[in-house]
Amino acid sequence: MSRVSVLGSGVVGFATGVGLESLGHDVAFVDVDEDRIVALRNAGHAATHVDEMEDAGVDAVFVAVPTPTGEHGIDPTYLDQACKTLARMLGTVGGAGQQRPLFVFRSTMPPGTTRQRLIPALENWSGKRAGTDFLVCYNPEYLREASAVEDFLRFRLLTIGTDWPGDAASRQMRALFSTVEDAVVTEFTYEEAEFQKYVHNVFNAAKISFFNEMRMAAGTLGLRDPDRVFALTSRTAEAAWNPLYGTRNFGPFGGACLPKDTAAWSAFARARGIATDLVEAVRSVNIGLGGAPC
Repeated sequence: MSRVSVLGSGVVGFATGVGLESLGHDVAFVDVDEDRIVALRNAGHAATHVDEMEDAGVDAVFVAVPTPTGEHGIDPTYLDQACKTLARMLGTVGGAGQQRPLFVFRSTMPPGTTRQRLIPALENWSGKRAGTDFLVCYNPEYLREASAVEDFLRFRLLTIGTDWPGDAASRQMRALFSTVEDAVVTEFTYEEAEFQKYVHNVFNAAKISFFNEMRMAAGTLGLRDPDRVFALTSRTAEAAWNPLYGTRNFGPFGGACLPKDTAAWSAFARARGIATDLVEAVRSVNIGLGGAPC
């Protein structure tokens, strides 16, 4: 059993803490919202205000603070505040034989954020060194908002981003989840893990938008039940039933069907006033990579 703090107790933080408790760890939630702290305590969880956070033998801190989108991308304000809190906590670290604390960031953030922003901030504000006095890991979460706790409890995938695969931070992260059976563990660098989370989310968004665009087209064409069409497509289209379809580096799509049929659909739809923004973007990307227009 390890002593773990979870900094930020929103959807992701709460699910993370409950999940880690289920693995047998001693978990304390840390937040800035007094009402949230009281609610957590009333529900039987250990919880404290961020101003009262200290090391006190903590083995790991999972950081699950928001990264809202601002004018120039993500707003790092909450991440910066979290780093200041962790740096202050590091001031209490240093007892003989004490294990280096592991800081695990779960927030979605662009590639390079951990290495280029968070680690330097922790070092500058604490006067300590990553890898020597503390360890850092980026661990993207795959939790759905409506079922975050249940998703964590049905743990399937552990993605570990560290300075290099197999380093001390990675080993300590693996140890925290050593009791999870059958979980697929993938080790990346910080940047690869950060990038993977955006690939994950943007792919989900693109798929939803594609079927929404096709649903609008079906309505314009007077088709009554497009969901039956989409259900069959999930069985006929290799992109749906083969998870690796399209992910390998085989260049632009070609062949006898895909270039001509995307072009034909776009022309057919435009002539009827049907929006094809996503299909046109697909064609544009493919042509830009050297693919045939049709």
